[in-house]
Formats: sequence, structure tokens, C-alpha cells
Amino acid sequence: MRMLRKLRNRVIGLTILVGAGVAFYYVALTPEARQSLHDARVAVTDSYHKMAGTLEGVRGIVMEEDKAYLPNREAIIEQWKSMGF
Repeated sequence: MRMLRKLRNRVIGLTILVGAGVAFYYVALTPEARQSLHDARVAVTDSYHKMAGTLEGVRGIVMEEDKAYLPNREAIIEQWKSMGF
């Protein structure tokens, strides 16, 4: 019962907060400010989609090891093993 009361209070609080935000948006902001917020939202969503597309293209690409560094790497691994790691 107590958990339901807590949930109810949170829903009521969230509803009041969203309602106040919507009222502020339509009553207190000028059309220029609303347009600026819209432009900012569009810029954020566009950059998110571009970044998601870039990361999607990178996913699955496996970089191959450079063979020039392999002997040095093997020597370092052996040194770590000789020290007990």
C-alpha cells in the first residue's frame, strides 16, 4: 500500500512538473525563443543520428596487428612473464 502511495505521489508530481513546463513554454516564451528551442532540438537529434550512423559503420571492423611491432611485443610479454605476471 505504501509503495502505491509513493508511486501515486511521483506521478502527480511529474504531471504537475510537465504541466508547468508546457504552460511556461506557451505563456512565457516568445515565438523567437520557441523557434530557438526547436532549432536546438533539431540540431541535437541530427547530431545524434549522424553519430549513430558513424558508430554503426565502425561496428564489426577488426584492425589487424602491425607485424613490425610483433617481435618487440613478444619480448615485453616474455619479460612480464619472467617477473611473475
